[in-house]
Amino acid sequence: MNILIADDQYEWREPLAEFCKKSGHEVVAVSDGDAVIAMPQATLRNFDVALLDYKMPTNGLEAGTCIRRIAPEMMLVMLTAHADSLVPEKVVAAMRAGFYDYLDKNSDYKASLQKILEIAIDRKRTKQDTREVYRLDQIVGESPKILELRKLIQNVAPTNATVLILGESGTGKELVAGALHSLSVRRQRNYIRINCAAIPENLLESELFGHEKGAFTGAIRQKLGRVEEADGGTIFLDEIGDMSRSLQAKLLRFLEDGSFTR
Repeated sequence: MNILIADDQYEWREPLAEFCKKSGHEVVAVSDGDAVIAMPQATLRNFDVALLDYKMPTNGLEAGTCIRRIAPEMMLVMLTAHADSLVPEKVVAAMRAGFYDYLDKNSDYKASLQKILEIAIDRKRTKQDTREVYRLDQIVGESPKILELRKLIQNVAPTNATVLILGESGTGKELVAGALHSLSVRRQRNYIRINCAAIPENLLESELFGHEKGAFTGAIRQKLGRVEEADGGTIFLDEIGDMSRSLQAKLLRFLEDGSFTR
């Protein structure tokens, strides 16, 4: 991944950059927010993650707000050596600016940073799904039923409703799902597709909801599930009828209140 670090303190900036490089990532490190804002837009869009110090000339919040306008998919992380001074108002301002999390530099930050980078890698892996989303204009035809379907999609897409798409094999259920996402307010976020019939039953629950480190033999690290990757975006569950009844019940809970357990 490509990582941008902005911190005015060399003693923090260089160790962070070195850690990211040793993890196999490309790093650009600058000393203030002005350097971030001055970057060409095309350069900024090449970064996957930005680690921005909260207190520096042209602070991290200002730099992050600029990045969000130019590269809305970039993961923003606030750096601070004063975590105790992050009052709720500052945290809310950072969240509104699109920051994913903050990193306390005075803590053992390496484990937290590694986890954040792993999440960013998962996000990058799913971007290809988003780029291949079907659009409404790919549902072709002029029959009354097709016109009615397109109108229904346009009405439903702006909402946060859960949609059940029914139809025989080959009738275009995936086209409808993609069109719903592409017209929604979530279109800039992840579009996750999962074929429930293609994944063995004993693995499907972990694929959907993830698992914690040590949950079973071979679970050497925490794994985010597909529903968590889709947070803020859309998840399309194909062949949902092939799920076991017990797993459908767990999925129902998620659909009803948005909660789940890894």
